[in-house]
Amino acid sequence: MKILVTGGGSEEPIDNVRAVCNFSTGRTASFLADYFASQGHNVTAIMSQKAVHPQNKNICLITYRTFAELQQALQSQCESGNFQAIVHAAAVSDYSPQTIQIDGQTFQAGAFSKIPPGRELIIKMRKNPKLVDSLKTWAGQNTKVIAFKLTSDATMDKRIAAVNKIFDSNKDQTLAPDFVVSNDLSEITGELHPFRIFAKDKTAAYDGKTNEELAKSILQAME
Repeated sequence: MKILVTGGGSEEPIDNVRAVCNFSTGRTASFLADYFASQGHNVTAIMSQKAVHPQNKNICLITYRTFAELQQALQSQCESGNFQAIVHAAAVSDYSPQTIQIDGQTFQAGAFSKIPPGRELIIKMRKNPKLVDSLKTWAGQNTKVIAFKLTSDATMDKRIAAVNKIFDSNKDQTLAPDFVVSNDLSEITGELHPFRIFAKDKTAAYDGKTNEELAKSILQAME
């Protein structure tokens, strides 16, 4: 099977030395990519530059830094790669800095060399599109898509609501992901990585407690 995996978190520049980012390490995505490759699958991994990267030398590794770079890499690979499955585990920035206002003067975000200390700073953010909504448009409706939803200290009802929001995000349900992996930051400790995988009918299809169990469950879901 030909599988595309995304991982890590995007960085959105404020100036040349500062950025808005998240805490994603890419460890889970890298583990999945390595596991899939070890099972004989053809794997391409799109990982953020600062993330943990897969170690299997048979994996085609592509790196990105910003949302725009991730979007470009994803679209290019989806349209040309003929993937049977996409495991979209990257922590994509919901917002990117658009402009910065320094003492009343406005500049494009990322265009200012370094904001001097002691200045008043206002950052205007723009909302980024949901990349998961475009994956089947780029790759084809027959491609299996597994999305991820990480919550923090959420009740099960809130986790299910967050998962359903991903399924319902696209009005055309043929373009919705086939599965969504739900996990909560409060439960992830050391070797434990509890998860529950929901199918498109919003029922829980798989669950487990480790990344290896997650990898095996994803492969079963993609069969």
